[in-house]
Amino acid sequence: MFRSSLTFLLLAGTALGSAGAALAQEVLELEQITVIGTGLPTEVMKSPASITVISAETLSKTAPVSIASLLRDVPGVQINEEGIERVSIRGETSRRVAILIDGQKLTDHTNYGQPILVDPTTIERIEVVRGSSSVVSGSRAIGGVINIITRKGADVPLEFSTTAGYMSATDGYRFSASAAGTLAAGAGAFDYRLSFGRMDQGDRKTPDGMLEPSDTQDRNLSAHLGYRLGQHYFGLRAQRYDLAANVYTGGPDFRIELPHRDLRKVSTFYEGTDLTPWLTRLSADLYRQTIDRTFTNDVSVAAGPMQIRVLSNSEDAQETAGLNLRAEMSFSPNTRTVAGLEYEDDRLTSDKLTDTTMTPPGFVTTTARRDEAKIETLSVFAQHEIDLTEALTATFGGRWYDVTASHLASSTNGVGNPTSDASDSLALGSMGLVYSPSDSLAFRANLSQGYIYPTLGQMFLTTTGGGQTIVGNPDLDPETSTTFELGARYSAGATMVDATVFYTEARDYIATAPVTGTVYTYQNVDEARSWGLELHAEHELEQWGLTPYVSVAALRRELTYSNGFSTFDSGSPEFAGRIGVRKGWQTAALSGTFDLFLRGESAVDYRGSSGTVAASAAGYGTLNLRSDVEFGNDLSLVAELNNLTDRSYSPYAQLPGAERSINLFLTKTF
Repeated sequence: MFRSSLTFLLLAGTALGSAGAALAQEVLELEQITVIGTGLPTEVMKSPASITVISAETLSKTAPVSIASLLRDVPGVQINEEGIERVSIRGETSRRVAILIDGQKLTDHTNYGQPILVDPTTIERIEVVRGSSSVVSGSRAIGGVINIITRKGADVPLEFSTTAGYMSATDGYRFSASAAGTLAAGAGAFDYRLSFGRMDQGDRKTPDGMLEPSDTQDRNLSAHLGYRLGQHYFGLRAQRYDLAANVYTGGPDFRIELPHRDLRKVSTFYEGTDLTPWLTRLSADLYRQTIDRTFTNDVSVAAGPMQIRVLSNSEDAQETAGLNLRAEMSFSPNTRTVAGLEYEDDRLTSDKLTDTTMTPPGFVTTTARRDEAKIETLSVFAQHEIDLTEALTATFGGRWYDVTASHLASSTNGVGNPTSDASDSLALGSMGLVYSPSDSLAFRANLSQGYIYPTLGQMFLTTTGGGQTIVGNPDLDPETSTTFELGARYSAGATMVDATVFYTEARDYIATAPVTGTVYTYQNVDEARSWGLELHAEHELEQWGLTPYVSVAALRRELTYSNGFSTFDSGSPEFAGRIGVRKGWQTAALSGTFDLFLRGESAVDYRGSSGTVAASAAGYGTLNLRSDVEFGNDLSLVAELNNLTDRSYSPYAQLPGAERSINLFLTKTF
């Protein structure tokens, strides 16, 4: 199946004329500067890592329904929906993807993974690294890294902008407004931005009916204040983001509610440039964030003549303080070095209440558990870049981790439980080569490692949900991975190609293992090997004014369980991507683009350690049309017509697809 899918992709791409420049503008920006690939400011074209940058221009031409909708067409990226959207990369679950906002990590101690808690209308650009990247980007970067850079000030003293949108599939809306500017102040200048946003989506409508309940809401309030004085820049940011959702489960006997997952964050930062002849950049940021989360799980099952109902409620309060220091240095004309230190203090207080009702006779058992735990992570890293020749550049680096976790307190129904501690230290490395025989062509090779320490939930908490009880294990080892990549980038005239082949080995996967009956615990029992190809290509057909394109990923992923059973039915599609054609147009004062494309995935099976298929999804393809219009006077419209053929489909790990629908977003800047 893998070979036939790959052959289909290549033939389809060729039939389209080799793929279009429009998509390069929409998703892939080879001239963009990024630091998350090597830790040093580097053009995507010359980076040894697999990087995609979604620029501000691209974001302005895409409906900001959600962060996931902006990332959906990046090769190798998959969207997961369980009430809240999460992102996986190269088959690695969202728990193994590092999420950064302005370079600062979001943390999560659930088994679901980290959602992206930011309003999509406040984003300046998004940087995505695919593959292990823990040397440069720290822990949790086994599958990759998503760094979201938010907007700062504006070029004028006062700029006001607003965006309003409607999503017909959910009868939902998103509204946002911001005020921003830059004001001179003596020898320096202040820049500022204040943003407000709100989204409300109802239950999703599909060709087969309404998904009840599947509604979601968010609200954002954020502020930025910066002051620049010569080579020095100081700043303060604050954010309040509230998220709520109901999870569609498909049946009345299983209900999941997420009444709130609220983020509060304050950070300060400093950046100095060209401070000495050898110190080109020095940056520091200090932040504190809290995440309050409520999770309700209601399950009813029949046991002979008896009905058993388990109602679980979890109240988690997470507090994180972090410090990042980074220095970029150049000691000779052909070398660059970055060195840094990161510290994170992550604390969790969890209150879980479970009511078990047996009918008849109507007997109720209540269990109340409270846990307090913390995890401290200190790491230092360095990455060095050297130009071996005019065309050949090498990078190599390493990071050392020291992690300490403590179960501070625990009780069940007021009675104390045993507590324990855990710790780990580990060194990781990376190296890369980039050969650029010309400005338009670059070949790259990269070897990088990933690392993720067990979460506080995996080590210390006891969780009840879905009729099962999962007990933490403080003796868990960290998960690690190593990624090998070869790639090529070409960009000249009307043609652009970015292709990557990769191989990843991941070890010590943490998974649940049975203890007795419905009681499970976490163990390091699984591992995975992944092979893949990611291709993003385009060619502009100037004689017709058309830009065909292809953006696809092919993945072969093998899971090996603790009992020795191996399977390629890993829950990851062997093929996923987008193929389309776009045309730009202009009439008098109006201009814009039309983009007609097919988005799809191959069929997916997930086979458990017993060898039986635990979940599956059929392959699908949807026909879609996107258009944007610039009216002049800073007024623009984005329209997306989704699932034009009104096809019924259910992607793996996602809700059933929406019916034929439209997203309309209007933006005005004053």
